[in-house]
Amino acid sequence: MSDLLDLTKMEKSIKKAKRRSMWKPVVVTIGLLLLFIIVFFFANRTITHQLEQPTADSYWHFSQISGANEFISIKENFPGILGGETHYKTYKLIEGRVVFTGEGGYGYGIGVGRNEWLGRSGRESNSLFGGAYAEEDLQLPKYSVYGHRQMTFFYPFVQYKEQHQDLSLLNEIGEDKYIEVALSFDKGYTPAEAMKLIPNNITKTWLWVDDVQEDEQFVFETTHEDETWTRTLIRNENNVYGFPVITPVGDVATNPAEDFISHISSGQKYRTRWQGEFKRLHSTLAGDDGQLSVADLQIYGIVVTGTVESLSLLQDLPFIKASSFGVIVDKY
Repeated sequence: MSDLLDLTKMEKSIKKAKRRSMWKPVVVTIGLLLLFIIVFFFANRTITHQLEQPTADSYWHFSQISGANEFISIKENFPGILGGETHYKTYKLIEGRVVFTGEGGYGYGIGVGRNEWLGRSGRESNSLFGGAYAEEDLQLPKYSVYGHRQMTFFYPFVQYKEQHQDLSLLNEIGEDKYIEVALSFDKGYTPAEAMKLIPNNITKTWLWVDDVQEDEQFVFETTHEDETWTRTLIRNENNVYGFPVITPVGDVATNPAEDFISHISSGQKYRTRWQGEFKRLHSTLAGDDGQLSVADLQIYGIVVTGTVESLSLLQDLPFIKASSFGVIVDKY
């Protein structure tokens, strides 16, 4: 009888040992998997941040030299696996009024995850939207998708058949409005000269910097079936370069021209979609010594804001070649 009990105990021990031997690798595997997930989570977060930084810095520098009178309001980051996306929203300050103007974004990462353009493509649905890029686009005012009028800039050395002279329309606008206006100058001025041209009671927000050579092509001809079309280049507020002379909260900026140069210099070192444009700007703007300084900057225009009363002081001033309304908002 005792022999049978011993056999039964032995069988139970063997079965118990087998169960333990079966569960041990499962527990070890689960433990290693959890450890891997934890390590990968923290490693991916660190690596993704490092992958984003060059694109984020490059975009930041580019946003500071483009987008007339526009600032970034909100930035949202959506990290993924070894990459991610960042979305942002922009605004303008019109005499202290905050006006939402748009949104955009960029992607970052390695390999197939690197998509700085976020796959963006398309076109405006009709001729009312988008910007004016040639003199022929001036037949209709251009608007953003949010219904804001788009400002237009005109080169001082190009002879246009048609130009915006929106300051002449001030008497058609109510006294309860704040107005944004792009002023194109008759020639290039230094930043200090440009600021002094504008009366003190008009808010100066942004300076348009010359980023082209005067011997570049500004008139383009296209011939089809013995018919020739001529297109004369102008600039829209979204494809000009310059710098704000106010801060994102509306205070007077300190050393804005020096900051503009610093952004161009810093932006050149990042291998992103904006690197080529940073290099082109530096090469175009720098003097004969190859060094970019404030003395090399020529200002072709300025963005100002004000009321009908204050902006009427600009009417008929000889240095203003053209004027183009932008955002118009209610005072209250």
